[in-house]
Amino acid sequence: MRLKDLINSIELVEIAGELHEDTPVGSICFDSRKVGPNAVFVAIRGFNTDGHQYINQAVEADAMAIVCEEIPKSWSSHQLFLKVWDSREALAKIAKRFYENASDELKVIGVTGTNGKTTTTGMIKCILDANEIKTGLIGTTGYIIGNQLYELDRTTPDALELHQLFHKMLEAGCRAVVMEVSSHALALKRTAGIRFDIAVFTNLTHDHLDFHGSMTAYADAKKLLFDNLSESAFAVINADDDYAEKMVKDCKANIVRCGVINAREKELENPIIDVMAKVFSYTINGTSAIIADDKNSMMHQFRTLGKFNMYNTVEAYAAGLAFGFDRIHIIRGLMKCPPVRGRMQQVWSKDHRCAIVDYSHTPDALENALQTICLVKPENGRIITLFGCGGDRDKEKRPLMGKIAEDNSDIIIITSDNPRSEDPEKILDDIQAGIHKQNNFYRIVDRETAIRKAITLLTRGDVALIAGKGHETYQEIAGKKFHFDDKEIIESVFREQEGLI
Repeated sequence: MRLKDLINSIELVEIAGELHEDTPVGSICFDSRKVGPNAVFVAIRGFNTDGHQYINQAVEADAMAIVCEEIPKSWSSHQLFLKVWDSREALAKIAKRFYENASDELKVIGVTGTNGKTTTTGMIKCILDANEIKTGLIGTTGYIIGNQLYELDRTTPDALELHQLFHKMLEAGCRAVVMEVSSHALALKRTAGIRFDIAVFTNLTHDHLDFHGSMTAYADAKKLLFDNLSESAFAVINADDDYAEKMVKDCKANIVRCGVINAREKELENPIIDVMAKVFSYTINGTSAIIADDKNSMMHQFRTLGKFNMYNTVEAYAAGLAFGFDRIHIIRGLMKCPPVRGRMQQVWSKDHRCAIVDYSHTPDALENALQTICLVKPENGRIITLFGCGGDRDKEKRPLMGKIAEDNSDIIIITSDNPRSEDPEKILDDIQAGIHKQNNFYRIVDRETAIRKAITLLTRGDVALIAGKGHETYQEIAGKKFHFDDKEIIESVFREQEGLI
């Protein structure tokens, strides 16, 4: 890859210094500590630090070119500076070109929304895999190439890593990639320059206001995914969500609206719905429903629990239609889809007591999980809810989640999630501000102790919801990560109790 190839991919404001267009580029980086010979360093203005402060270190490390929004006042004529309007956008476009525009060779499906991204991307991947379309996956639980799962630090990686993954997937024989697209990634332009063939909107509820500042700004960030779709692309939306039409207001793509209704109620169907799930029953074993589009309808038993998961299912189905599959081939993929780790994942004891591990860490997700459990549990069974809230994140949702737990649970246990740099007790204070009950309420800061308490209280017919961390296998306390797995602890306690039964 020559320097001029990268330069042609971005809009330049100014060039300063010596330009040798045919010089081969060795690497791209935005961390000055990773700069080596023939590296292009991109200075990014971050929230905690400004990459422009590290331009001298990049120059000393022999960077061949500096991409920046502001050229230093004093510079050597032997050093090349490429001034751009927006370094984040430039990084995304340079990264795409450096990795040979790999994303253009893949069918790219993006899923955005507050909740349901991981489940929906997993279902779409199952549909494509079942129809012999080798598909990569990028999301909260990591990235998948073939059958191998690798860890990621965030839901949507930075632009450089993202395009590196696309390149790896293409080399591995993938023909498509389905990815979670976070609001942070959209706002920070990590996905700039990616041509999405299908975009899916699940829902929008209270979250990430520490970053976006307001629900309006949060929605505007999500909307960017749909604003940039081409006329040949497809936008699949949950039409029952209040923000759905806002998402596609300026969208040029083909719009597919999805919905879910209870088939036993005399409820008028929304005439604008293109793909509808008509649910006949929700049970602990799954959901019986008809998914009907304009051509087909047939009853199926899906493994997913609850109405919110039927939205994920019907949107995955609609994405399959947009991809060009018929109903039989889509359903075949959905039937093969295994449960997603940490998403309403059931853990049973030998004496038939049930705990559910779920990633619900927003008010809406917690309420959906609890209402689903209420719907499928035995009539006299109790709901035991254990949850916490992450540190250094949106504080407004903490008392809201406390109230939701109080309104939908028989027993509440508040505990630590990932406190990060915050005082765990202070986080619990914030949650407890939304809880007014005194009986059947426990405050246990140590999460393992709290889980043990929940399982000790659990009797046959009850359901214990262990919420917040889901698939995560660590806990972050005071800046350090420790191994921690909710499911492992539940199983351990169940085993310990077997000899006492």
